[in-house]
Amino acid sequence: TASPQTWWPRNHKRLLDDPALQKHIERLRTTLDAKDESHELLVKSNRYLIEAGNDLQVAHRELCKAYSPKFPELEELIPNATQYVKAVRIIGNSTDLTSKSINDGLNEFLSNHQIITLSVAESTTAGRPLANQEVHNVDQMATYMEQIMNVRDLLVQHVEQHMHGLAPNMCALVGASVSAKLLGLTGGLDALSKIPSCNLQVLGQVKQSRAGM
Repeated sequence: TASPQTWWPRNHKRLLDDPALQKHIERLRTTLDAKDESHELLVKSNRYLIEAGNDLQVAHRELCKAYSPKFPELEELIPNATQYVKAVRIIGNSTDLTSKSINDGLNEFLSNHQIITLSVAESTTAGRPLANQEVHNVDQMATYMEQIMNVRDLLVQHVEQHMHGLAPNMCALVGASVSAKLLGLTGGLDALSKIPSCNLQVLGQVKQSRAGM
């Protein structure tokens, strides 16, 4: 993984540097096909899901800071972390969002209306091209975000496989995928059971962006 010294907050330990997580991921990769239904493995996966979400938030915030000199409006236009890092990878240090290669890349995960809004914002932005060191830092942060998302997806895959055994009633109501995401957001089945029903509807909400995005 990318070295954290130059950009990662000193008061927040990176999850991917944790040897215990690395062992857990290796175990998951060897047991997914074997359908290991160990409760201990499931509980750990669920706990790491929370930590992965926290790491993703930190990395997303730092990436927004690092990329803001180039395109300060992008954070508001694309608040979703996954879409944001994809957009940063595609736009990079380019000053022309109308090029075919950038348009084709953005079309894979954004609507035409969103792409037009980005193009208008980029044409009037106060941003500037990034220096070489700034480009390097942005690349480090984006790489770490992609690694964290890959780990998160693996954890979700394992939890989803065994949700019917862990929370059969919830799976019957909303399905295994949504159930796994609810556990990941709340910190486990016990924590979820203590949340008032009126608060469930706001779990996982994303701040609203302007321009209908």
